Amino acid sequence: MLDQLLKHMTIEVRSFAVCEVRRGWPLETPPLGSVSLHYVLRGEGRLRDGSHRPLPLAPGILVICPPHQRLTVSETAGDPFQLPHCEPASGTLEWLRSQRDDRLPGVLILCGMLDVGTPELAGSPFDRLQAPVRIASGDVAISPLFESLFEELSTQALGSQAMIDALMKQCLVLLLRELEASTTHPAWLMALQDPALGAAVSAMTEDLGRRIGIEELAALSHMSRTTFIDRFKRAYGEPPLRFLAERRLRLARDLLTTSSLPVKQVALRCAYRSRSQFSAAFKSRFGQDPEHYRREQRDDTH
Repeated sequence: MLDQLLKHMTIEVRSFAVCEVRRGWPLETPPLGSVSLHYVLRGEGRLRDGSHRPLPLAPGILVICPPHQRLTVSETAGDPFQLPHCEPASGTLEWLRSQRDDRLPGVLILCGMLDVGTPELAGSPFDRLQAPVRIASGDVAISPLFESLFEELSTQALGSQAMIDALMKQCLVLLLRELEASTTHPAWLMALQDPALGAAVSAMTEDLGRRIGIEELAALSHMSRTTFIDRFKRAYGEPPLRFLAERRLRLARDLLTTSSLPVKQVALRCAYRSRSQFSAAFKSRFGQDPEHYRREQRDDTH
């Protein structure tokens, strides 16, 4: 199954930038709408997504991040430099600097945003990522690929976009191959190996405002209730309704950040029966009630 997914996987590079982060001037992005890659060209630092432990960065390290996450890159501790738009126009390579003082040590990172799709999943295999994944270049032969990628991005010769997309597909195939062979086989990748769950996952994720129960999900998978729950937990590392609740809360977080919908309407779109039920679930997951979270996000972007 995984081999078929890789064969039909499509890659479209949305944008690339070189991010230069100086000591004491961390760089922070808004929530990115696509899968993002971050390859360290020079220096050492940390990458944090806000809900997990910071990942150490060093030359040759590649980090792939799931969509809809706010990221902070730092050389050392300091107040974040807000980067309101980390989306250079397609076909250009821009330099984004948190501080221009060349006397300060820094970390230099090639950052890209990608649209990745597979027909079998009606989406991207990386949509199932729960947290950033860090790969060392010594673990897989990615350094030559990124050297070629950097050259194509810098020169923009005839056919560069096709070359960039092809290089990124090769890179992602190598990453998935490495993760599939690792001893810490991630649950989101294991899920790709169980196509019988595909219809149930699609039913859960295509309309997060629809209320759907275990019996219907099990029927879509042609399994008994018990078998469905057991196989889902083995594949995704959590029960199906917890998986669904997490996706609904992520959608709610995005709507609070990007729309002006009243909180009650956000709750309804995410299948919550009442505003109070939604507020309690949101605060339990993100540590803030929806109104406070929305105000904080708006303050951060002004």
